[in-house]
Parts: sequence; structure tokens; C-alpha cells
Amino acid sequence: MKKKIVPITVVIPLIVIAVISVMILIAGKIFKMNPSDSSNKTEVSLTDYYKVPEGEARLIIDIKKIDANALLRDKTAYIPYEEAEKMMPRIYYDAMDNVIVYTTGVEKFVFKADIEEYEVNGKKQKDEVPSFIEEGGNLYVSVNFIAKRHEIKFDIFENPGRVVIFEDNNEEYKCCVVKESTELREGNSDKEVILDRLEEGEKLYLISNVSDEFLRVFTEDGITGYVAASKLDTANLENKKFDFDRTKENESYTCITREEPIVLGWHQVTGEKANGSLSEVLSQAEGVNVVSPTWFSVADSEGEIMSFASENYVNKLHNINIDVWPLISDFNKDVDFKLLLTSTDSRTKLINNIIYFVEKYNLDGINVDFEKVKSSYAKGYIQFLRELSIEMRARKKVLSIDNYIPLEFNAFYNIAEQGIVADYLCVMAYDEHYSGSAEAGSVSSLNWVKTSVENTAKYAPMKKIIVGLPFYTRIWRETKEGKLETKALGMDAGLNLVHNNNAKKAWNNEAGQYYAEWKDGKDKMKIWLEEERSLAAKLGLVKRDEVAGIAFWKLGLERKAAWNSVVDWLK
Repeated sequence: MKKKIVPITVVIPLIVIAVISVMILIAGKIFKMNPSDSSNKTEVSLTDYYKVPEGEARLIIDIKKIDANALLRDKTAYIPYEEAEKMMPRIYYDAMDNVIVYTTGVEKFVFKADIEEYEVNGKKQKDEVPSFIEEGGNLYVSVNFIAKRHEIKFDIFENPGRVVIFEDNNEEYKCCVVKESTELREGNSDKEVILDRLEEGEKLYLISNVSDEFLRVFTEDGITGYVAASKLDTANLENKKFDFDRTKENESYTCITREEPIVLGWHQVTGEKANGSLSEVLSQAEGVNVVSPTWFSVADSEGEIMSFASENYVNKLHNINIDVWPLISDFNKDVDFKLLLTSTDSRTKLINNIIYFVEKYNLDGINVDFEKVKSSYAKGYIQFLRELSIEMRARKKVLSIDNYIPLEFNAFYNIAEQGIVADYLCVMAYDEHYSGSAEAGSVSSLNWVKTSVENTAKYAPMKKIIVGLPFYTRIWRETKEGKLETKALGMDAGLNLVHNNNAKKAWNNEAGQYYAEWKDGKDKMKIWLEEERSLAAKLGLVKRDEVAGIAFWKLGLERKAAWNSVVDWLK
């Protein structure tokens, strides 16, 4: 039998395969003996890695990378206005007049972008560099400006540019130190490229869980990456929390307060002749120490005011030790309130006109009753209140503001900020059901009053809250076809209507009111009455030693007996 001859072209490849196999086995043993030899030794340039354009810097706030970059100019850093506003909501950018306004309780700063000079209460001052700059159609704020007025920790690094800011007062960070020199890598593996080299003793902020093999960390110079957990002293973690003093920013917002409760009555004045009804509406009132005549309304979009003010009216009240806080309203439908309140020039004119009347008539305060504010210009409204508060505070005059019950849909009224800048907030605990309601109901039930006070107290101190209560009710007509009609009635008018229709009124414990209904032809009539007992029930929810006081809309609609409830509450 002949032997089979294997061609050399077959033998040689087999030998090569065998040699390679041996080499792989040997390499595998070496890798097991010294696996670190396979780690990635590639170091990347952070400048190339981050690709930050010249003159810009990565912005990191509270260890979170911000999408927009900061700018490096004049040996300082400027951050996007939107980020600065989150830290300092009292900066206000007026795009219409192209100025930036910042307020404290006593000062109004007005800046222009790219200009070192600015105004403080109308007087010129100058810094070495602009506080605000504009570039590419975007506004930026100097970190020096922020740090001077809002305590933060910030550092600026170059090559590549990085701006690291710590601002959160509540966040608690876990920190550890590097046990031995190691690498900061792009990902959670030693196969990842090296971003930086860390030295023994260097402090790091931990971002990921300490149980991981590689931990995501943040370096003090603003680089985020991964480090082998074995290289870190995770057994001795330090909790780091920044203790920034935020009270300084509100120190200048001093307030006027009284020891005795305020009892305010709104006096509806629709013309100068209506001032003559003062004696009549006060004739049965007991305990009132503040009257708010509805004298002022905004007349146009440039800040002019229509007035029914009377010097004789003020003198009469001052002679019987009653203060005067006239109301100013926003009910004029011909006024563009967005234009008025978002323009610094128009706001200033409106405020100057208010102050003119305060001084001319020796008023004790002002009651701002802007009930038509829209979310589109709500920031302008709040800015108006801030700026008005400066002028009122300087003259030791009361600033009071009327508000709806705070609910989610009207959160833009910003009760928390109002509670800082104003002396008093009056929550209108009425119009639970009104002419536009889909169903008949009480104007002001007990639960509505309770919720009004509780919701307001979530944002403002109780000692600043005045509880507004109604001296009126509503009669409701429900037709067979499902239509609903209503009109407002004074206390006596509501009771007389029930009596004249031989209807029986029954006390409703839940509402804290008498309820009555009857038929008028095919229509059903409903009424939730307001009188002395219902008023006493509401006042029972309002503790006189906790709130600033009570207020009533409006003088002249009440029964004389209702004041007995007020007098009892004041005892």
C-alpha cells in the first residue's frame, strides 16, 4: 500500500496555525498574571476632547453640565441670562427698552449691556467691566455681578475653558479623596481613554453609587469622568453641603406692621361725588381702622392714572384715627397692560404717578388690586411691585396687594415674592362662585375661606395676610332649559328676598351659611345667605393673633349686626 503524500502547501499553514495557538495561550497566561498591561494608555487633550470654541467655556452648575456655554471676557466669565435668572430672579430684562433692572428693598439698578456705567436710584456709577454683555443676540451676566449680590462659589479654568459654579443651598454631595495616583477615564472601564491624571490626596465629588467597580466622579476643576473604585478612599466619605447665606438678599425688605389687627373696609367710589357717601357707609361700622376707597385706575399704557382722590376725605378719616389706603385697579380694558408693565419707562411713570398722589394727599398706603394679570406679562407685574415697594418703603408708606386664592392656574402671581416685597397681602376669600360659574353656589363657604388662608400661608407669613370676606351674596336663577343667571345682593337685600318669597332658610353647617330655595314660575331660585352668623363662622376660622387682619367688600352692603361679629372677633 502506498503512503499518501501531503503537499508542502498544506503542511506550512498547519504549522503556522499551531504556533499562533501556542502564542495565544501564552499571552492569555501573561494577561491573567498582569491584566493591567492591557489597559488603554491613550491620553486625550481636553481642548480637543471638549471642542470648546475660543473665548467660550463649558458651564457646570452644581455638577450639572449646562447646554449653553459661558463666555470668557475681560478676565472674568459671563453666563447665559437664563441661568443667572434662576439664581437671581430679581434681575429683570426689559427687551422693549433694552435695559436690565435689578432691585433690592431700597435700590433700583438699571444696566445696559456692554456698558460699564449704570444707575442706582437714578445716580450714575461705574464698574471696571460691564455686568451684562450681549453677543450673538443673547444676553450674558457676569459671575462677579452674581457673586456680589448672591453668594455662590465659582472658579474659572482655561485650556479648555471651564466655569464651575456651586449655588444650591440644599444639595448634599458625597466626596472622597484619591488613595493613590490614578487615571480619570472617559468611561467605566480601563479600556477607555484617559482624560486626566489624578494625584494622591485629590478631592473628588461622587456622582455614581460607591458599589460600582468604576465610579463616576467630578473633579474640583470641572472634569467629569470615571475612576477605579479601588483607587479611592470610599470608606471615609465626606458629606459636603454649601452654606450660602440667602438671608442677606432680603434684609433690606423691611415691612410696616401693626400690633393690633387691621380691619379694612373697601369703599367703592365711582366718581368724585361718591366720596360724599363716606359718612353714611361708616355710620354703622365698628372696629374699622383702615378705609380703602377705589380712587385710582390705570388710564393708559404709558402709566397715567385716573383719580377720584379727595383731600377732605383723607382729613375726615385721619381726624378719627383711620388710615387711608386707596385702591388702584387694572380694570380698564383700553390699556395694554403687557406694554405698560414690561416697559421700564412705563412702569417708572406709573410708579411716579402713584407716589405723586401718595404725597399730595398724605396717604398712609396703597392697595394694589390688579386682578386681570396674564401669565404673558406676570414677570413685569412682579417687577412693578418690587419697584413700587422701594418708593413706598422710602416714604414709610404701606404697600398692600390683593390676590385671589393661590391655585395652580394662577401661580404666576408669585405670592412668595409678593410676601417679601409687600407689607400686607389680602387674599380675597370670596367669589367661590361668580357670574361666570357653571353652577350655582356659595360666594364664600367655610372651606373656601379655610383653603384661601392655608394656600396663601404656604408662601407668605401669616402676619402679613389680611383675609378678605364678603358683605354680599348672590341670588341664582336656574331655568327649566338649564340656563343660569345671577346677580349680587347686599346682606339685607338677600334676607328680604327670602322673606318676601315665603322661603324657609336652613343652616348649612358645611358651608357655614343659611341656604334657601323657592320657585319663581318654572325657574328655581337659590341663595346662600351672608349675614352676622355666617360672618361669625368665617371669623371663627381666622385667628386674630395669627393673621394681620380682616377686610370686607364692600362698605354699605352689610347689616349693622354684622359688625357685632367683628367686635367679638377683636376682643
